[in-house]
Amino acid sequence: MIWNQFALQILNGLGVAAILVIATSGLAIIFGVAGVINMAHGTFIMVGAYTAAVVNKLGGDMFMAMPLAFVVVALLGLAVERGVIRWIYDRPLETLLATWGVAIILEVAARLIFGPLGLKVDWPDLLDGNIKLFARPPHYPYYRVFHIVLAAAIMGLTFYLLYKTNFGLKVRAVRRNRAISGCMGVDTAKIDMLIFMYGSGLAGVAGAVLAPIKAATFDMGFTYAVSSYMVIVLGGVGNLLGIPVGAFLIGEGETLLAFRYNTVIGQLLVFVAIVIAIRVFPRGIFGYHERR
Repeated sequence: MIWNQFALQILNGLGVAAILVIATSGLAIIFGVAGVINMAHGTFIMVGAYTAAVVNKLGGDMFMAMPLAFVVVALLGLAVERGVIRWIYDRPLETLLATWGVAIILEVAARLIFGPLGLKVDWPDLLDGNIKLFARPPHYPYYRVFHIVLAAAIMGLTFYLLYKTNFGLKVRAVRRNRAISGCMGVDTAKIDMLIFMYGSGLAGVAGAVLAPIKAATFDMGFTYAVSSYMVIVLGGVGNLLGIPVGAFLIGEGETLLAFRYNTVIGQLLVFVAIVIAIRVFPRGIFGYHERR
């Protein structure tokens, strides 16, 4: 029974890591390519969650809400990028303050529209139940398996987009040297716009997936935004391989330490471990070491 509990905690850690991958992917792409510290990332997740709540209220399920949340939040990202960010790309402090202001506006608007109480989102019937991995309970729920599969699909799609397409070649060129890419004919402003839309859309998908776990509330995005930045810092900015690795280390660390001690002690020890890791790997585990 003890070994069953330990194995279940490892699987739970994989589920937490999958959630972190889903929540972090969009932020990592925007931060790694455009260099924008998007303080509104958590709020974009919140908008995706409310989109799922509205779809659920109208009779749809999460599978319908995910593509709609991607489109809605991608268009929101387009409006923010074209209306605000495009004018201050080369000023990091201003982009931080501007996206923070956008986050506050969206949170206030969500509270005025939907109220201070959370909106519940139901799981699809397909994800009800558990997988019987062991002879006796507890068993592993289907929705955690769905998180793991979805996280792998998102990472696979993003890797294919960035490393197997002409668009991805341009994105990586802009990431490496924006000035030379512009001289070679790459429309860097268009690349920034499209990558901001794609990253924002992924945040919307994350919100739609997280809504059944945490009810859609106006302040739900802050926790996931902090966790996303932790994953990026630990894994390394600009390298997609750092996302699943950082998420796995944080997810498994928090889950196993919480099982051994408690949730607060587990989070505290993970924070300490991240500080030590940053001291050893200042650019993250898979951070680029570039010559300037």
